[in-house]
Formats: sequence, structure tokens, C-alpha cells
Amino acid sequence: MCNEYRFNAMRDDIAAQFAQLQIPITWLDAPANRPPGEPIKPTNRATILRPADTANPRAGLQGLDLRWWMVPYFHKGAVKDWRAMCTNARFETVDTSPTFRGPYRTRRCLVPLTSFIEYSEPPGWKKGQPKMRHEITWAGGGVRYFAGLWDRATPSDMPEGLESFTFVTGPGCPDVAPIHDRTPVVLTAEQALQWLELDGPGKAGFADLPPAGTYTLAHAPREHIVGPELRRML
Repeated sequence: MCNEYRFNAMRDDIAAQFAQLQIPITWLDAPANRPPGEPIKPTNRATILRPADTANPRAGLQGLDLRWWMVPYFHKGAVKDWRAMCTNARFETVDTSPTFRGPYRTRRCLVPLTSFIEYSEPPGWKKGQPKMRHEITWAGGGVRYFAGLWDRATPSDMPEGLESFTFVTGPGCPDVAPIHDRTPVVLTAEQALQWLELDGPGKAGFADLPPAGTYTLAHAPREHIVGPELRRML
């Protein structure tokens, strides 16, 4: 499970990537007033991309900020009453789960990121002690994309509607497995477009785990995170 990531870039960087593939992006809102590089966590609003026309993603994308932690269309109670942890969708069941199968079939999206973060328990760790933080990047850096899903619900306390998203995780790959048994699906811009194509390979397009050497892990004790970021995490 991945419940923290960063997008330490600008929307212009996303647009430039897709411009190289001749894919225009229309932004439907203003960028969030978020400090650059601040970690994104569940229930935060964050940028996603989705096709303007689901039948033809390469005709153009729409970008906007949605809530991370998907609330499915069939939930009619208050937002706080949806307690299922829908920050991630499991690769193995994303196409069969009642919560995710509808979005998988018709409402795929992309979630831009520049790194993702996992935590582990160092040797001798005891409850209440800081865990080890692992920030995970890839060769060359730059913006990559989670394989995402989005949905629109009408909770009782939000009659105007709520759009929210999740992203897909698979089994732990060789680089990440020593610290976590799940790894989010991270795609290049071209791979991301293939994910958006509803008549394309879908999840089968990334069934193979990333080989060893795909990711680089930077390690730091959680107690070394200081200032406002630490206060947000406690």
C-alpha cells in the first residue's frame, strides 16, 4: 500500500511531457496552493489527468484536482461514513471488485508524481518508536504517473457531488519488496496513455513486475523529518 507521495513539479512540466506526444491538456481548475514538494496524503486534493473523450484519450486530456481516497458512486451516506481504505486498488481484483470494477471499465485516470514514500520497521523496532522512511524514485527522475481510477459520488453531506480518485498497486517488486509487499504501478507518459485506452491491454499491460534496478530508495529515520512536515505526520 502506498499512502504518501510527492509531486515536486509544476503543471507546465506535465503539459510539456504530453506535448511531445502531441496530446493537449486542458486544465479545468487553478493549481492548488500547495508548497512545492509537500507530501500528498489520503484525503488531500491532488492533480489527476483524465481523457476528455474516454473513447479517444489521445485526442486530449483534462487536468484538475480531486480528493485522494475514492468514495464510490453507490455510497449515499456522509463522506466520513465511507471507511473502506480506498486510497489504493489492488491489481489482482481491480477489474472484479464491486468498488473498483466500474471505474476500471470507464473512468481511468493518471496521477502525476515525482516520488512515492513507504515506511518500514527497522530491526529492534518497538511500538511507539519512529519508523524508517523510504523515498522511492527512478533513473533520470522527472514526472511519472500512477495508474489511477476516479469516481463521482453524491454523499448525503455533499449534494453537489464529490469526485475522488485512487490508484493501482501490485505485488512488491524486487527493489521495494524488502520494505513493503506492495508497489504502486508507476508509468511513463506513453505507458500512461495506454492505460487510458479502454480497448487497450488495461492491467495486463503492466502484469510483469519492474525488474531490479528500476527504483532508487533513499532512507531516513522518521524522527529526522523536522518542522511543519513532522507535525503533519504525527
